[in-house]
Amino acid sequence: MFRWTARILSGLIVLFFGFFLVAHLTGDQGQASRPLAWRDYAILATLVVSLLSLLIAWKWEFAGAAVALVAIVVCAVLNWRILTFPGALIPVTALLYLVSCFFNRSQQRLQAG
Repeated sequence: MFRWTARILSGLIVLFFGFFLVAHLTGDQGQASRPLAWRDYAILATLVVSLLSLLIAWKWEFAGAAVALVAIVVCAVLNWRILTFPGALIPVTALLYLVSCFFNRSQQRLQAG
């Protein structure tokens, strides 16, 4: 249950944020109102890493979730507003992947032992 909830959420998150990232980068209305600073590039990079990590978590739950959490924490340190809705769904989804991973491992131990 946790795994499929996390997968559905991660798919929706990647589609939502991905649409806006691609539209912003390819559209002609994406002119910055000010020169971009290193923080802006770091926020964009950590956001992209967290989105890619959610996709990686489909195959490798623990690694993808851990990288997504680290990336979103770094992003939140640079700009705390990322933790408002809908950005708050990224760490929630990563935590769902971690819960799924730990439940699967505990079930495997019970079956083996």
